[in-house]
Amino acid sequence: MVSFFKEKSTSAVFGLVIVSTVIRAFFWQHPAIIDIHPTDGLIYYVLQPLQSLPSGVVPFIYNIIIIIQALRLNYALNDVRMFNRQSFTTALAYVVLTALLPAWNNITAALVINSMIIWLLYRLIKLYTTQQPKTLLFNIGLITGSTVLLYYPSCVMVLVVIFAVAIFRPFRLNEWLIVIFGVFTPLYFLAAGLFLNNNLHLLVQQSAIFTLNIIRPANLAGTIATFSISGFIIAAGVYLWQKNSNRMIIQVRKNWSVLFILFLLLSVQVFFIQNAWPNALMLATVPAAAFVGNTFIAPKRNIWSAIIFWLLVLLVSYNNWLSILF
Repeated sequence: MVSFFKEKSTSAVFGLVIVSTVIRAFFWQHPAIIDIHPTDGLIYYVLQPLQSLPSGVVPFIYNIIIIIQALRLNYALNDVRMFNRQSFTTALAYVVLTALLPAWNNITAALVINSMIIWLLYRLIKLYTTQQPKTLLFNIGLITGSTVLLYYPSCVMVLVVIFAVAIFRPFRLNEWLIVIFGVFTPLYFLAAGLFLNNNLHLLVQQSAIFTLNIIRPANLAGTIATFSISGFIIAAGVYLWQKNSNRMIIQVRKNWSVLFILFLLLSVQVFFIQNAWPNALMLATVPAAAFVGNTFIAPKRNIWSAIIFWLLVLLVSYNNWLSILF
């Protein structure tokens, strides 16, 4: 199965559609819904009209979003040659990882914001070679600021951007100011609008979402098993990156470093933001897919890639079918 995606072939796109549809066969019994909350951020008001969609349409839209995001992420990493050859393993990893938890198989704010995360990631990894850094830096800041306002749990992206700019660009004060202006531009317009309508206090009230959370999963044993196995697979991808880093060019090594920091920060933010669990953790599937894609493509024997793939599929089946049966 995985070997089919190790080559850059147009037929692999159809394979992704089939994999996404098959591993989410539980949609027949438990279809996807629009799962949004006012505390998510401004994106709540964007997605709210979609709640009136027929129930049969939502799973179809969900799969389209997943496939487009998987292909976009795969293209971004292939474009900067993150792997030793062009493939669709990252796209495959993303399709499977986003199905791990039942809550992730709905159209949520986190799912939509993953498109922004992928867009921002692609801009960041282009920083090293760009000929117009100031324009790109402002766009990066603007995307970051917009992403945070749309979905509050994505606020850690500001730290990711700071890290990326620090390692990709030599320090120039004017470039850092451009990034900062870009980040605060969406907030400035939002604050100005609220001020003109005497609602500036609403902006201050949002700070209440930042609080230490104790997470208590409904299925504790299943959650521990899921994150233990998937965490081991991601760690294997990190190990393979470190093992082969000496053979990589400087840009690729820095790109992997940004992905690693992105994964760490997006994995822990659910502990510090109210009501972020479990939807916000889906943001971490973007960098995680890169490392799992690395575990798919790096081993010389296809048997190891197949074992990893079917382990993930079993986790998806266990978590989602169990939620239907019980």
